[in-house]
Amino acid sequence: MKTRKIEKQGLNRWLWAGLLVGGTVLGGCTQDTTKEGDANSIKRFQLSAATSCEDIEDTMVDALVERALTDRYEYYRGGIDVDFGAEQNNASEPPSSGNDDQAGDSPDDYTTTNVQEVGVDEADFVKTDGNHIYTINNGELIIVKSWPADQSEVVGRVSLSDGYPTSMFLHGDRIALFSSIYSYRCSDVTSANNPTNNVVDGDVAEPGFPGECTSTDNFNGTRITLLDITDRTAPSIISQSDIGGEFNNARMIDDDVYVVSNSSVQMDGYWDIIWDENLGLPELDWDATEDEIEDAKNIARPILQAEIEAMIANNGALSILPKQRSVAADGTASAATDLYKCTDVYLPAIATELGVLNVSHFEIDAPNPSITSTGLLAGGWTVYSSQENLYVALSSRSWWGWNEGNYSHIHKFSLDGPNGKALYAASGEVDGWLLNQFSMSEHEAHLRLAVTDNRQEEDENGNWVWAGGNHVIILKDDQGELVETGAIRGLAPDERVYSARFMGDKGYVVTFRETDPLYTFDLSDPTNPQLLGELKINGFSSYIHPMGENHLLTIGQDADSNGQVLGVHLQIFDVTDMANPTRTHQHLLSTGPWSSWSEAMWDHHAFTYHAGKEILAVPLNSWENNADPFSGLVVLRASSSTGFTELGRVDHAPLTGCQGCDPNEYHWWVDVRRSIFMDDYLYSISSLGIMVNGLEDPSVEVDAVQF
Repeated sequence: MKTRKIEKQGLNRWLWAGLLVGGTVLGGCTQDTTKEGDANSIKRFQLSAATSCEDIEDTMVDALVERALTDRYEYYRGGIDVDFGAEQNNASEPPSSGNDDQAGDSPDDYTTTNVQEVGVDEADFVKTDGNHIYTINNGELIIVKSWPADQSEVVGRVSLSDGYPTSMFLHGDRIALFSSIYSYRCSDVTSANNPTNNVVDGDVAEPGFPGECTSTDNFNGTRITLLDITDRTAPSIISQSDIGGEFNNARMIDDDVYVVSNSSVQMDGYWDIIWDENLGLPELDWDATEDEIEDAKNIARPILQAEIEAMIANNGALSILPKQRSVAADGTASAATDLYKCTDVYLPAIATELGVLNVSHFEIDAPNPSITSTGLLAGGWTVYSSQENLYVALSSRSWWGWNEGNYSHIHKFSLDGPNGKALYAASGEVDGWLLNQFSMSEHEAHLRLAVTDNRQEEDENGNWVWAGGNHVIILKDDQGELVETGAIRGLAPDERVYSARFMGDKGYVVTFRETDPLYTFDLSDPTNPQLLGELKINGFSSYIHPMGENHLLTIGQDADSNGQVLGVHLQIFDVTDMANPTRTHQHLLSTGPWSSWSEAMWDHHAFTYHAGKEILAVPLNSWENNADPFSGLVVLRASSSTGFTELGRVDHAPLTGCQGCDPNEYHWWVDVRRSIFMDDYLYSISSLGIMVNGLEDPSVEVDAVQF
C-alpha cells in the first residue's frame, strides 16, 4: 500500500510575513533523515547544546534557507483543504478544594483553580485565598474582599499602563501577573513636524518623508509583573520584567514559577531576498508539479544560501535571539539585554524551520526575583508539567498554520536545576498529533501520550482510507532521548481524540466521529500497556474529570447516531470494571445543536467540582428554539450514585443595570466564565463583576459586586 502525503494548505503571504518578521516561525518540524538500520543516523528531534554563537548562526542559516524555499515555492501555491474538526483546547484537572485556615474570619472550605496535577498550579485570570478573589478585567487587576460573603466589595485595583494582562499566580502576599506586550518606537525621527524627536509608542515615519525612521526599539513579548499585596487595599509593584516571546503558559510548584514563551525571529530583509527579481530565482506556474517544484528549489537553494548567510552574519546570533529588560513602575524600560547566553541554547540536529522556545524561571517569594532562561531552536505550544519535569510539545499541525508531516515533537525539562532553573533534559518524537495538555501525563518516570495519527493509505481499489488511527504511547528518558517502551496503536482509524485523562496506572481516551468510544487502559506495565474496555455511545466528552477511584465526570456534546451534535451534556461513567465501562448518568444542559456551548468544554479552569459536596458548576451559553437565550452559570448536584440534579442557574443580567431588559440585549456579552465555592456560597465571575448566591439554592442572591 502507498502512504498518502497530506499536502500543505495554501497560506496568504501576509500571514507568513507576519510570522517571520513579527512572530514565531516554528522549528523542529523537519524532514526526517533517519535511515532504518543505521545506528548513527541523525534524528530530527535530537538537540545538543550550542558551544558558541557561530553554532546558532549556522543552524539559523540552514533553517532559513529551507524556510525561504518553502515560502517561495510552496505555501502560496494552493493545496487541498484538510478538515481536522473543531479545535478542542485545554481540558482539565480536578479542582482542588482548599482548607487553608487563615487568621481572622475566613471560610472553612473553598475551591481553587482546577489543575491537572496535584501540587502543580496553573496560571489563570481568577485566583482566590478564601478571604479575597483576584481577577483580571479590562487591563486591571481587581481585588475583591469575598468574606464575609454578604459584605463582598472591591478593595484594591492595579491598572497597568502597558500590555494586556491575561493570567496570574497567587502565592501568599504576592501575585505574579503575565501580560502580552508589543511596543514599537521610532528612536531617531526628526522633522519639521517633530523637531524634538518626541515620538510615542506606535508612531511610525512614512518611508520617503524627511526624518524617516531608520532604527527602532521593538519589544514583542511577555511582561511579568510582581506585586506585593500585603495590604490588599494598596497593592504595590515590586518589579516588572519583559522577556522576549509570546506568552504560552506557566506553572508554579511551591514558590518556583516556570514560564513558557515562543520568541519571534526579527529578520529584516527576509522577504526582500526571496522575492528579489534580480537574484535569478526560477519562476514557476501556479499549477507546477511536485517534480518541477523540487527542481526549482534545488536551483534556488545555493542562491538563497549565499544571501541568507550574509543576512545572518550582518545581524549576528545574539541580535536575533530573544531579549529581556526591566521596566520601572512609571513604564520606563531599561536597555534590552540578552535573555540568555548562546551556550544556554539547544540546537536541533537538523533544522529546516526556525523558532525559539523559551523556558524561564523565577522565585515568586524572592526579595529581588531574577529570571533565568533556557532556549531551544524549536517550537512548542502544548505544555504539561509534573512536579519533577516540564514537557513542551509541538505537533506538525502547528498552532500557526500548516506544516507537513504527521508527528509530534516533545521536549523535556528537568525542574531540579540550580536554584530551580529548568534544564533541558531530552527530546522525542511520536507519530500523531496531540490534542492538549491532557494528552500527556508522567507517572513513575514514564510519559504517557494520547495522539491522533491522520495518515491515509490507498487500498486495493484505489480509494484513500484513514490508516493511522489513534495511539496511546509510553516514553522513557534514555540518555537524553525519549524512547518508546510500549504502545497501543490503531484505535478508531476514522476518528480522532476528543479527550484523554491519565490517572495513576489507568488511562482513558475518548474518540469521536459519529459515536463516542470511551477506551479504558491498564498502564501499570509501561512495556506492555493493555486496552481493557470500550464503550460506544452517541456524542462525545471533551473534558474528563476524576470522580473518586471508580467514576468519571465529563462534559461535551450529545449527538445522534449520525454524529449530528444535539447540545451540551454531562455524563458519569462507572469504570469499576475497567473491562466493561458503563455510562450510568447523562444530563442534557441544552438542546441547541450548534448554538450552545460551555467554556468548560475546552478550558478546564471553567469547570468547578467539589467532591465532598457533590456540587458542579459550569458556564453555559445557549440559544434554543422556542426558549429565551441564556448566558450564565449552571449549578448541579453531581453524584455517582444518584446522577445529576440541577440546583439553579445564575446570570449576570442584574449587573448590567438594566431592569426588565430583553435577554437578547445582553445574552451574547455577559459571559460568566469562572466560579468559586466558599462554604455554602457560590461566587460567579464575569467581565461585569461578581455575584454571590446560595450554593445549594442559587436563586438566593446574597450580594453583588460591580467592576
